[in-house]
Amino acid sequence: MSETEIVNKLRGLVRRVTVKDIKDEGQMQTASAEVAEGVWRDDLEVMLPYGLLSVPDDDGAVGVALAIGGDEGDMVILPLANPSQRIGGLSKGDVGIGNKFGDRMIVRASGGIEVQAASSITFKVGDVTMTLDATGLNVNGGSIKHDGVVIDKTHKHTGVVPGTGNSDVPVGG
Repeated sequence: MSETEIVNKLRGLVRRVTVKDIKDEGQMQTASAEVAEGVWRDDLEVMLPYGLLSVPDDDGAVGVALAIGGDEGDMVILPLANPSQRIGGLSKGDVGIGNKFGDRMIVRASGGIEVQAASSITFKVGDVTMTLDATGLNVNGGSIKHDGVVIDKTHKHTGVVPGTGNSDVPVGG
């Protein structure tokens, strides 16, 4: 093998690639990657960190492709990026996830957690759903308690006085 062939083989081990046709179905995410000018490889596995999920827009998506064992016929792509849609603006030590629209969750190095959403934030546990949106907080299912006392639509009061009077605190409070 000539020196030029060796150099070309080494160059082929790791490549910056443009990505399109990202598919997120089945056991693995795949994408097509332009590994050289006008040379596309289809259905390459995209290696994602365990527990993290993302599918960037094809427009501007990039990645790093690795030829496993030096075999350019057996390539994988490291987690994808889309620099044009990066949120940015984090402080040193902050960690976060977000989408191209600015919805995000950031764990601040200072100890706080910031969640920002354009339309709503929904929590689901069993048969209980809690949604926070621009109109307020909506809880469906379960009950709402404060210091162990039910304060939702099912709670009862004693000492109810008809008219403009005040009742006692909720029963059990």
